[in-house]
Amino acid sequence: MAGINDNIRGKKLFKEGSSGALASKGNDGEITISKEKSDELTALTDISDVFNDDGLYQSNKFLLKQVEDLRADVEELHAFIKDAFGKDSSSAASQGAKGDTGAQGPKGDTGAQGPAGSNGTNGSDGAKGDKGDTGAAGSDGSDGAKGDKGDAGNSHLKSVDSIVFNTKSKTVNIVLLEGGDEVTYKLTPAK
Repeated sequence: MAGINDNIRGKKLFKEGSSGALASKGNDGEITISKEKSDELTALTDISDVFNDDGLYQSNKFLLKQVEDLRADVEELHAFIKDAFGKDSSSAASQGAKGDTGAQGPKGDTGAQGPAGSNGTNGSDGAKGDKGDTGAAGSDGSDGAKGDKGDAGNSHLKSVDSIVFNTKSKTVNIVLLEGGDEVTYKLTPAK
């Protein structure tokens, strides 16, 4: 496992000083160069002159190799740090091993009642119920059609036109002919 220092070991290669000043090492250990040289170095964007001038290349090739190695190391470190910790240093932290599971917390409050469920399926038919009480008697039915006239009977029954038993009203209806008019008598059974 590796650690990291609070600050870098080296100093900046240069910092800008006043115009026309000679390069000098300050009390802080950093090299101050003239503003003109600082501006010139800051404006450099193309290193191809060093490669194209053989004299410059021969005297600087080892430095160029070291600078390229440093550049590759910095690129790898940049990719590693970004992948491991993200781009925001305020939320970056290395992750240790997973700790033991903590104790179970207290039981929470009972939740609100859920919505009513859908109706269930109909149950099977119940057993047949007991026989109900006998209902009240219905109203009398209308008289039946007049029957055919019977054969002549005894003379004391000659005024009887018809005798009919009404099954609904439980009455015997006797129709007598009296002076050309029909008179109906309804007889009920004695109780």
